[in-house]
Amino acid sequence: MTFLLDALREHALQAPHFAALENGSGRVLSRAELVAAVEAEVAALRAQLESLHRPVALLADRSIEQCVLDLALMECGVPVLSLPLFFTAAQREHALAQSGAQMIVRDLDGVLAREVLPARGACAATGGTAGEVPAGTARISYTSGSTGAAKGICLSAASLLAVARGVVDAVGAANAGRHLAVLPPGVLLEDVAGCHAALLSGATCIAASMKDVGLAAPFQPDFARMAATIEAARATSLILVPEYLAGLAAYLSQSDLRLPSLTLVAVGGARVAPALLERARMVGLPVRQGYGLTECGSVVSLHDGTLAGVGSAGRALGAHALRIAPDGEILVEGPKHLGSIGAPLSPAAQHSAWRTGDIGRIDSDGRLWIEGRKSNLIITSFGRNISPEWIESLLLEQRAIAQALVHGEGVASLSALIVPRGQVAAHDIDAAIAVVNAALPEYARIRHWRRALPFTPANGQLTGNGRLRRPQILAQYPMEESADAVL
Repeated sequence: MTFLLDALREHALQAPHFAALENGSGRVLSRAELVAAVEAEVAALRAQLESLHRPVALLADRSIEQCVLDLALMECGVPVLSLPLFFTAAQREHALAQSGAQMIVRDLDGVLAREVLPARGACAATGGTAGEVPAGTARISYTSGSTGAAKGICLSAASLLAVARGVVDAVGAANAGRHLAVLPPGVLLEDVAGCHAALLSGATCIAASMKDVGLAAPFQPDFARMAATIEAARATSLILVPEYLAGLAAYLSQSDLRLPSLTLVAVGGARVAPALLERARMVGLPVRQGYGLTECGSVVSLHDGTLAGVGSAGRALGAHALRIAPDGEILVEGPKHLGSIGAPLSPAAQHSAWRTGDIGRIDSDGRLWIEGRKSNLIITSFGRNISPEWIESLLLEQRAIAQALVHGEGVASLSALIVPRGQVAAHDIDAAIAVVNAALPEYARIRHWRRALPFTPANGQLTGNGRLRRPQILAQYPMEESADAVL
């Protein structure tokens, strides 16, 4: 039994008719109805499933039914294999085969259909060999989007709910209003810091479909639809990745629409440029930058929303503590994952700080500032160390540029792969890069650029949460410059 269901029961006793779940299209589940639905689903699962230790895969759009099933599986102790809707067929098959899932639940015309899967090296409740799930696993998250070597990160209910509790304690009762789930189902950040935290706090969670929130095509967002849904739902809180924040802020600026019901817009998944945070605030979005990673259950720190420390990822939430290693790497202490499928963490690793691979600093007020990825540092032939994320965030502030990757390891100057925003001429990209270069020291300026096709999870060049898969991209675009791409 989890303390989340206990909290739901307590909320139901206090106000049984208060809306707990909505679908954004008029259907409402009260607190009392939610508790009853979860308890009924728990009983059905225990009778239906062959084993409570083998995973059940969820491949469904967000809905009231999907949320109820997710909560019931956690309450049963059944590992949930979250399959994002944007995974390719090969990625799904890899995850299903590696995890040994016993069932897959699909969304067929708005109905959750359950399909029993044949055993493929049945998963046990104890880890140690290939195909086994570490004991205590509640959720398996495939974060890399790889079709071959991707690892399923295994997390316990206790660690996930500790993160959700930390979010509730950090944002306070003032933001326990109406949370609209925007990020796709299967994205851990939304599931834990959004839906679970909202329900734990007594808020209403709005489980709208991806089409309704403007993400029928997650990598080609419809920001007009997103804004309209936020307005109609009277949402008070959202979680966004930087690309969605930029698009929503741009739409609000162009349309003069404002969303006064919002009291919290958390943004994470990648480093956010200070200028983007400022643009978001200019159109009334109460944005706060956070920091986290799947291995630690999603979010570990969040800005407090004050003007102090804008641009930082804020202070650690209650579940974790942060410190910086001598080489600048961010270390996280506290609840972490149990390991991956077939490779559980050793007892020593369970009790040691998690090395994030991110570079940052903690200021005198305890706020975390993200400065790049340790593994992505570029060392030029001049001996200068450069974080590509620093320059990429500046490039992405330019309207002509949709995506960018900066590279230049071991050579004299930096180059960029540029994905234009729409039908943009070369001279417009030249001008955009010139603006960025003017703000950079000479050693960090972009000297060459090339056009690239969009980086997406489908072509293996983007992870599910929007991070660049740099080796795969650079393999597609060897270091050579076309004549018309040299500045």
